[in-house]
Amino acid sequence: MKLSFEGTHVITGATGFVGSCIVLELLQNTRSKIIGVVRATPEQSATTRLQNILSNLVADYKLPKSLLREITERVTGVAGDLEKPLCGVDNIDALQGAEFWHSAASLQYQDRHKENIDRTNIGGTENALALASAINCQVFNGISTAYVAGRQRGHMKAVTPNPAFVNNHYERSKVAAEGLVRSSGLPYRIMRPGVVVGHSKTFSTTSVDGIYGLIRNLAKYRSTLDRTQPGLAERRPVTMVAEPDGNLDLVPVDHVARDAVGLSLASAPQDHYHLTNPKAPKIYDVLTECCHSAGLITPKFTDNAAELDPLDRKLNRRLEFYNSYLINPKSFDRSTVNNVLGNSASPGYALDIDRLRNIYDWYADRYEQSRVSLPVAR
Repeated sequence: MKLSFEGTHVITGATGFVGSCIVLELLQNTRSKIIGVVRATPEQSATTRLQNILSNLVADYKLPKSLLREITERVTGVAGDLEKPLCGVDNIDALQGAEFWHSAASLQYQDRHKENIDRTNIGGTENALALASAINCQVFNGISTAYVAGRQRGHMKAVTPNPAFVNNHYERSKVAAEGLVRSSGLPYRIMRPGVVVGHSKTFSTTSVDGIYGLIRNLAKYRSTLDRTQPGLAERRPVTMVAEPDGNLDLVPVDHVARDAVGLSLASAPQDHYHLTNPKAPKIYDVLTECCHSAGLITPKFTDNAAELDPLDRKLNRRLEFYNSYLINPKSFDRSTVNNVLGNSASPGYALDIDRLRNIYDWYADRYEQSRVSLPVAR
């Protein structure tokens, strides 16, 4: 990427998994100032909190140490709250004319969390759009998910999604949020990552969701089997509802950020963009290595939940959210990305068995060490 562009970028979710990596990518490929709308704490100002998180990631991702100075000089935080009008930002003068990135979101999905999901993903998008409008933003970059495709299967074009196909309320909220962006009157790009995993070079992640939540639930299930009968997890394969020959779009966080910032620098037109992995792994490999990382043996698969025994039905209930990614397999058309970025687009990241194992084990080792239940959503 050619180093260019002076100006300002404003970003929500800058302390989150994807948002923080976008900030680091912007620092490496622009000379812009970056302002994160983040929560302050009694102990830390918004700027201190944001700069500390980013500085730690420089080491975790093995990025150039020169970025530490860039973080200090070019990154500031403004105290805000996604659930408040204008995201709770009091002084908008310094944000005028910026490019806006909205990456903050809740990954909760169950209907019982509907109020919280709507408040963050729909209400939060409304507030972010209002703030973007108030600062006369250049363009609104909305981070969504490729899985707004829901229950559809096959090759998905980057088009307006059909809400009739959603699997759960998380997907429904993201479809609604995209609709708000399209109807806002602001110039926009809707960017849709796949299932985001750790950094392609170090496998480090700050996420506890997505594939990491699946590993966590499998580890808990292993404990259930061993409580039922010592050593049972080493003898009894779990049976999972999945279509093992399909693909699951796992994409490293740095590849998502690379394409996102590339689209910005190329002044990509108003459109939908799949920030996905053209070399996505098979569901069979993903689940087999997930099970191994969680201390389980190679699983079996079925396409009929009625065939599950009582123990596996318990696991199936645990995996309610993840099941929707394991059936109705799909791939994602990247032509809108490739048409803009050409050879500078992410070439994809082949997640072979060794790389899958490294990604999963990085997390599984830390989960076993912590021995604590981690939250489901950011």
